[in-house]
Parts: sequence; C-alpha cells; structure tokens
Amino acid sequence: MRLFVLARWLLTVLALLGGLGAVLVGPGVANACACGAAIADDLTPVRETALVELDGPTEHVTVNITADTTSDSVAFLMPVPSRAEFAIADAALFTELDEVSRPRVEYREKEIDGNGAGGVEAPGGEVTVVDHVEVGPYELAQLTGTDNRAVSDWLTAKDFTLPPDLARHLGPYLAEGWLVIAVHLRPEAAEKTFDDGLPPMRISFATTEPVYPMRLSAAAKRSQPLRLYVLADHRMDVTDPTPGDSEPDLTFAGWLTPDELDEHPELAKLVTERRFLTRYDARVDPEEVTDDIHLTQAAEDETYRAVVVQTRYVRGPSTAEMTLVVLSGVALVGLAVGAVVLVRRRRQRR
Repeated sequence: MRLFVLARWLLTVLALLGGLGAVLVGPGVANACACGAAIADDLTPVRETALVELDGPTEHVTVNITADTTSDSVAFLMPVPSRAEFAIADAALFTELDEVSRPRVEYREKEIDGNGAGGVEAPGGEVTVVDHVEVGPYELAQLTGTDNRAVSDWLTAKDFTLPPDLARHLGPYLAEGWLVIAVHLRPEAAEKTFDDGLPPMRISFATTEPVYPMRLSAAAKRSQPLRLYVLADHRMDVTDPTPGDSEPDLTFAGWLTPDELDEHPELAKLVTERRFLTRYDARVDPEEVTDDIHLTQAAEDETYRAVVVQTRYVRGPSTAEMTLVVLSGVALVGLAVGAVVLVRRRRQRR
C-alpha cells in the first residue's frame, strides 16, 4: 500500500484521529508525536491540536497533527476506552477555535534613537477484530485483546511495524480493556489530491471518566507542543501527564453561545446551546509522561483569557531634530526679549 501522498499532506494539515495516543507507523525510526510515537522515515512532527467534546457519557475527540515526512508507508494506531464510532470533520474547525480563544494582545512602546538603531529583545493471546470499516479516505480496524504481543503480531501481519517500546506501552491499555484502532489510507484514496489536506476524523466513544490518553507518548523520541481544547457544560480542569515537567498552561476559559458564532460556522455546529470552552497549551516531554490527561469539572466557571505583551518600537527624535528644537526655542526666546525691549524704548520716548 503506497501512502506517499499521505506523508506529503501531513506537512500542511493532518487533522486526524482523535488524540487518544495516535501513532504514526511505518518502516523507520520512531520520532516524536505528543499523542504517542511516530514511526516513519524522516518524520518531523510540529504540533498537535485536539478538541475534546463532552456530551454526557459520550466523548468526541478530533485532533489536528501537523508533521512532515518523506516515508512512503505511514499508518496510525490509537487506543480508545470503548468501541468507537467515526465521522469526518472539517479542518476549518481548528482555525475557528484558535480565533475565539487566542490571547489578548497588549502593547508597550519602547523608544529607539532617531537613526533607527537599537536592539530588539529577543483476551488471552487472541485478537478480535470488532470493526472493519471505511470512512472517507480511511480504512479502519478496531481490535480487542489482552496480550500486547498478540496485538503487535496481528498489526505486523497487516503492515503495521511496531518497535518493541511502542508494543510494550500498548500493554497497560489492553489490560484495562481498551481497544486499539488501526488506520490506513485506502489505496484508491492515496492517488487522489486533497488540496486542503486530509479531512479530520472525529471519534466518539462512551467513557465513565473523560480522558485524553497520553501514555503512548512515552515511546516518542522528541518533545512536542500540544494544544488541548475542551468543550463542555462547564469549565474543565486537566491533570498533568508529566508531573516532573511543567504542567499545561491555561490560555482561555469562556462561554460560547450560538448567536456569537455567525462567523464560525464549523464551531457553531457543535455549540447549539451555551457551552464552556477551555484551552490549555503545553510542551510534552516523553521522558516525563506517566499518565493520561484526566478531565474534571472546575470548582467555578471562572472566565479567563491570557494576555500577550508585545513591544512596539517607536522612533525618537534624531540629533538634528533635537538641535532644531533647541534652536527654535532659542529663537523664540530671542524674539520675546526683543519685543520687550522694543516696547520699553517706545514708552521711554513717549
């Protein structure tokens, strides 16, 4: 199965595969991916952006992974806590999420000298296939099993080559009764041109505890930026998957209402009633990953928007301009003195 086209499209927008420890798999060396591991020749992930929607006992997850690779064989794996359903989403959703949650910019002015100079700061061993479906350009298999070696062998037989570390990290998910989703781009779809990148995939599943799985990230080789949106009935707190590292930063927390989203049609489809959007930004170090990200309702629905301070450099007066100002002032003083003297002389003559 030739997936060269898929690898090329990853450079722009690979809005794909609902967070959940997504894994890029192919014959090569494992590389970084915030949601898991990436195995493909010369693959360089850039950023992972995910939206988690909470709707009662159902969780919907959509992820946008931006990456680049020259590999001609790339595929994906991810664990889910229960049998999932799939749908295609629109990548414009992430643009709209960024627009409504971006930090407020405040400016400070710093004067530089007039000539423009000045610095800038810088189950048993068996595997059961519970689903085998086609969704858009994708072919998906959903697996159950309790033996990570058996699952790894099945995936290898289907051209999913897993390094030992990644197969080992699948073990805890399988032991907890999770399923593994394996995704390929369909051969006939690989020859098509997707001008705006591959369409995002929205994955829905039932869960008793809202979660964004991260444990497969421990198999990654590089740190990776992660932006996580949570759309729910209330503000949501997140746990830190890397307790030895810096925790995710809160960037935005606020209410969204349908009448405010006329210019954001994709987001408006999800916000049919008043809902709360929370956004977190983090950089995930795989060596520090010990757990998934767990989502819990905050004590209060306090709103927040991060503030970014930017410096505006303004041009101050040059030496010549300052000299002109001084000379002008001297001239004015001279004129004033002359006028006073002239008035006095006229009075004396009278």
